[in-house]
Amino acid sequence: MQLLIMKADHPPHYKGDFVEVRASGSPFGGKEPEAFVLVEVPGVPMTDYEQYRRSWYCEVDFEVVNQDLAQDGFRLRMYATNNNGSLGAVTRADVEAFINSWGGTVHSFGANEVVFDICIFDALTSAAFWEINVSGVQFIETAYDQDTGIHRIEADYSAIGNNPTYVERRVAEMGLTVISHDNRVLTYDADRAVVRQNFERDLAEKSRRLIARRRYHVSETIVDYIIGQGGMVSTDLPTLAGYIQDKTTA
Repeated sequence: MQLLIMKADHPPHYKGDFVEVRASGSPFGGKEPEAFVLVEVPGVPMTDYEQYRRSWYCEVDFEVVNQDLAQDGFRLRMYATNNNGSLGAVTRADVEAFINSWGGTVHSFGANEVVFDICIFDALTSAAFWEINVSGVQFIETAYDQDTGIHRIEADYSAIGNNPTYVERRVAEMGLTVISHDNRVLTYDADRAVVRQNFERDLAEKSRRLIARRRYHVSETIVDYIIGQGGMVSTDLPTLAGYIQDKTTA
């Protein structure tokens, strides 16, 4: 296995970034030595180290701060799971618009966290849930079982004239149950757990952003050492493990 490592900064890559993993014996010549240094670990399959080509993305998670089952509301804390100080942290600019689009309200912001309130009914009647303008839709909650978390909703969308097939398909895509559909009034059951899962997944996906083109790297000192060895070194796995740094924890 061979690892090609950036020799100098060349955004979006930076000195020390792992850029390529390939099989031992591959040619290292031409203009490559101008841009890269090379670390070879003989006898190791390249597939074992493909992960070191990965980019660094902001990844988020949630925890429940408290909940009100009578109103079926939650206070949730969202935070980045792999941030490094301010790098990769959740910020107000990243998430506030998404939370509002789902009918949620921000309670507070902190270092790498946002705390917000959301009610299941508000999420079910939000533009983000429907992915259409729902300002002309009349939503009525006809039943709610606090124990099971099931909401029965009537959505009268006759004023906006959307395709009935789209409306019905959208409810089904979100894992909810269509009960009836008559004269542009759709009745459906929604489980609070499913609604929360959809909301959290959507917010996590939309908050995911590229922090660095390459997540794994070696220090500039190691790069300089390899340059001093002629731009190439052959080593073993323990030594390589000592070289590798993860930007999310370094």
